[in-house]
Amino acid sequence: MRRFLSTILASFLLTACVSTPAPDVMKEVAERNRWELAHWGNRTIPSADQGQPVILAFQGGQVSGHAGCNRYAAAISFGPNAGEVVVSHGMTTRMACEPHRMEFEAAFIRAFEASRRYRLDGESLSFESEVTPPLEFYRRPPACHASPFAACGESQESSSPRR
Repeated sequence: MRRFLSTILASFLLTACVSTPAPDVMKEVAERNRWELAHWGNRTIPSADQGQPVILAFQGGQVSGHAGCNRYAAAISFGPNAGEVVVSHGMTTRMACEPHRMEFEAAFIRAFEASRRYRLDGESLSFESEVTPPLEFYRRPPACHASPFAACGESQESSSPRR
């Protein structure tokens, strides 16, 4: 009996962290955080050391952020059923970057806009489709909400407008 209860408890703990919240709950969780792309199949993910990381923020049915080279924005809808998501065709700014960054960005945008499912796993938010490995984002540290600079892996120079 003790072994049986231990097995049930372990199963509960493993599944308790992975969830597919209802669309309204997922929208709320998404909007309370900024999200940084951390994993995408076997691709190398841009980080602050290699330029700008891929960062997304959600607000009022919109997603916006940095897609690797340019700013990105699109409409997004969680639902109607738990785990379902629709990302519209978005728009980007038109800055030129190194070819490998532009190629990564174009592939990322195609993959993100192909997303049809979401999954929340602790600090991780994944977007999944039939055409690409899942895009796995992690919550940004709370300091990122207070300061857009060093605590978030960005510099004042890269965030300031150029004259």
